[in-house]
Parts: sequence; structure tokens; C-alpha cells
Amino acid sequence: MTINPAAPNVVRLAHISDVHVTAPECVWRREDWFNKRLSAWINLRILGRGYRFRRTDHVLAVLSDELQAGGFDRILFSGDASAMGFEEEVTRAAYLLKIGQAGATPGLAVPGNHDYCTASAARAGHFERVFAPWLVGEQIGDAIYPFAQRVGHAWLIGLNSSTANRWPWDARGGVGRDQLRRLEELLQRLEGGPRILVTHYPVWLASGRREPRVRAMRDLDAVVETARRGGVGLWLHGHRHTSYYHPPSDYAPFPVVCAGSATQSGRWSYKVYTLEGYHLRAQSRVYHAKDDCFHDGEAFELELTGGACTAQGK
Repeated sequence: MTINPAAPNVVRLAHISDVHVTAPECVWRREDWFNKRLSAWINLRILGRGYRFRRTDHVLAVLSDELQAGGFDRILFSGDASAMGFEEEVTRAAYLLKIGQAGATPGLAVPGNHDYCTASAARAGHFERVFAPWLVGEQIGDAIYPFAQRVGHAWLIGLNSSTANRWPWDARGGVGRDQLRRLEELLQRLEGGPRILVTHYPVWLASGRREPRVRAMRDLDAVVETARRGGVGLWLHGHRHTSYYHPPSDYAPFPVVCAGSATQSGRWSYKVYTLEGYHLRAQSRVYHAKDDCFHDGEAFELELTGGACTAQGK
């Protein structure tokens, strides 16, 4: 199936990320005082993260109402629903986002490193259970990730780039060899049309430099190359709380867009994308505390490429 870029295909998407919801009823276990959850708690309660996200519930409720009224075809969530990876936090975030509620806008989601704060949180699959309505689509075998959703003439592809880490200073992510193999197979199966990849971890910082090693995706080079061969035309992510984008480059031959944090004080924002054929119009929506609503911010336009796989090595 071939998609004509000039055809009148229009898809509207909302891209949100890094909401970092907390919940007062979280149940601590003894092991939590000896893993990354302790450092997450110190960061939240002592080092200022809690203050920066003090209005999370209210802003997220305002945002959710706007999203449901916005006529979007999909809501894209690029991870970090929670602050410390507790099931109660993830559940509250899903409730505020109206996930699974009758008549709500459908979505696509991937977990962030905070959602996998500990190995036990990752194994328990709290994120996968609670966000299940947003984790459906074309898949390879029984594995959840990666998955692809057909929306109009476009493909939206969710890739899990988050892993649990042991040490407090280790915020790295990774896709892993098995998931990368499935991504390559999935991209080969998809029919024509723009391909939009959604991860938590970025390709670039806002400065255009790579992430520091302790915060980066371990296998980024392999993921970028697989995305290139698989015809990806746009890479969307979170992880960093400031909104920015980068045009195609020799390293990553597709635009890369960071949504920023929807709920961090002073940075509240999300992205609206209107995809017409292969032409993308992006509009930031920024929350203003004074009048308690979101307003238009930065806008830009991009021409997407891709839409089909290329031979390896080409």
C-alpha cells in the first residue's frame, strides 16, 4: 500500500510527558530503603523536585480536560507517569488522564525511568497493567513492546527505552537486543505512511549534544540505525523537562522533538501535532497559572520523510 503525500490525510495528535504524579498512600517495603526508591524520595522531598511538581494534580486535571475537548485522534505519552515508581502513583496518573474511561480519547504510552524506579516495579508491571488501554496495536508475538497503531494514514510506534537501575546515580535506559530485533521486524511489516517513533529517552539534549553517559540510552546508536532503516520519519520523546526540537542530521535523519514536562512548575507544556500528508505542524501549548489554562506557545513546521524500510547498509 502506497500513501500519496499530497493526499488529504489529516491526523491530530497531542504529545505529553513527564507528569511525575505522587500519591500519599504509597506503601513502602523494607527493600525500598536500599534501592533507587530512597534516592528518588530524597530528590523529591529534600532536593526540591517535590516543590517543582507541587501543582501536578491540578495542572494535569486542567490538561486532561483540554485534551478530551481537543478532538485529537491520539494522545501520546512518552513516560514518567510517576515520581517513585509506586503502583499507587501510576494508578493516580492514569485516573487523572482518564485512561480507559468511557468516551475518552485513545492514546499510546511508553514507560519512563521513574516508572521503572526499581527492579521490582519493572517486574510487577504496574505501568503495563494500568496503562494497558494505551499499549495496544500491532505487535511481534506476545511481547508488549514495541507496538504500532495505525491512525489515519500514519503509524505510531511505541518503543520501551526504560530499564531499572540499581545505583542512585544511574539513570540510563536501553531498548535491549530482543526488543530491537522485534522493532526491526515490526517496521518491515508495516504498510506505507509516515512513521512516528515514541520513546522516553532522547537522541539529543536541547544543546544538540548527547546525553551524559549516566543518563543516556545505552544502545542509542543501534536504535537510531534501526529507525533509519525502518523508515521512521519523526522521533518523539520526553525525559528532559524543557521542550525543544532538532531537525534531521547526518546522525539521525529525521526530526527529533522533546515534549518537555507537562506539570513541572514554570515549564508546563505539551505539544499539538497536525499531520497532513507528510507535512507536520507543531504547536506548543503552555500553561499560565494566572488564568489557569493553556495558551499557544512556540510553533514550527516540518516535512517528514521515510514511510518505508530501506535495505540494510544503504
